[in-house]
Amino acid sequence: MLFYDFNFKHIRRFALEQLFRSIGWISDYQPVIRKARANCLCYENIPYGPADGDANLLDIYRPKKQYGLMPVLIYIHGGGFTMCSKDTHRPIALGYASKGYLVFNLNYRLSPKYRYPCALEDVCRAYEWIIHNAHQYGGNINKIAIAGESAGANLTLALALSCCYHTKSDIVHRAWNTGIVPQAIQLFCGYLQVTNPERLKNELSDKSPTKQMHLGVAKDVSRAYLGKYYKEYHQDRAFADPLLILLSDKQPDRPLPPIFAMVGEKDIIYSDTKRLEKILIEKNIPHVINYYPNEDHAFHILFWKEQARQVWRDGYRFLSKCFE
Repeated sequence: MLFYDFNFKHIRRFALEQLFRSIGWISDYQPVIRKARANCLCYENIPYGPADGDANLLDIYRPKKQYGLMPVLIYIHGGGFTMCSKDTHRPIALGYASKGYLVFNLNYRLSPKYRYPCALEDVCRAYEWIIHNAHQYGGNINKIAIAGESAGANLTLALALSCCYHTKSDIVHRAWNTGIVPQAIQLFCGYLQVTNPERLKNELSDKSPTKQMHLGVAKDVSRAYLGKYYKEYHQDRAFADPLLILLSDKQPDRPLPPIFAMVGEKDIIYSDTKRLEKILIEKNIPHVINYYPNEDHAFHILFWKEQARQVWRDGYRFLSKCFE
C-alpha cells in the first residue's frame, strides 16, 4: 500500500507539472502575450545566489521603450513548493512588463529535496539582490511590489512580513536588513497556511472525487514542504504559515503594505483568503480582496478565459493606484 501511495503521488505531481507546462506553452501563443513579447526585452538566467543548478536564477523583463525609472515587480511562481519554475510562468512576467514594470521572475529551491526554509531563504536572498541591483536595469526600488500565486503567494506574504516584522530568525534577516518594505503585494489563490491541511475538509461541500483529489494535493504539498512537521504549527517554522503571523497579536515593526488578494469560490483553499480578509479589516490594513464565482484553483493563469483576464485587469488597477 505504501508503495502504491508513493507512486500515485509522484504520478500526480508529474501530471500536474506537465499541465502547468502545457498551460504556459499555450499562453505563450495568446495574442496579448505575443504582443507583450514583441515589446519587451529579457535578460535570462541571472544568478542571485549560490545554489547549484537553476535554483538561484532569475529572469528580468522590461519594456523596450523606457521613460524614466520603472516600478519593480517581483514574481514568485507557484507549484506547491515542488514544481514549476520561472519558465512556466514567463507569460505572467511578460504581462507585467508590458504594463511598464521592470519584472524579476524567480526560481527557488524546490521540495521535497529542499524543505522549508530553503524556498523562503531563496526569495529573501533574491529580494536583497534585487534591491541592490534593480537600478542597473532601470528600476526604482522605492516603487516595488511582490506577487505570487498558490505556494508563491505564501512566499510572497512571508517575504513581505519579513520586511515588516523584526525577528531573531536568520531565515529572513536578508529581507529585513534591506530596510525596504514593498509598496504593494499581490496574492493569487494563496496557500497561506501550510500546516494542518486537514482544516481544508471544511471546504468539502460535497464528496466528489475532484474535491477529494484537491485535498490530497494539499496534504502532499504540506508534507513535501514541512516533512513530518506538517500537521502542527511551531514557532521555529512560523514563516511557513504567514497568515498565522498576521492573525497573532504581534504588531509589525514597519507598516504593512496594501494587499491585493483573489481566489476562485470553488478553490479548496478559499478559506485562507477569507481569513486573510477578516484580519486585514480588523487591523485596518489597506486591501482589495476579490472572489470569482464558479472558478477553481489557479484559474487566473488561463489567459483565454474572460474571468482570468478580469483578474489581471483588477490586479493592474490595484498596482496603478499603489504607485500613483
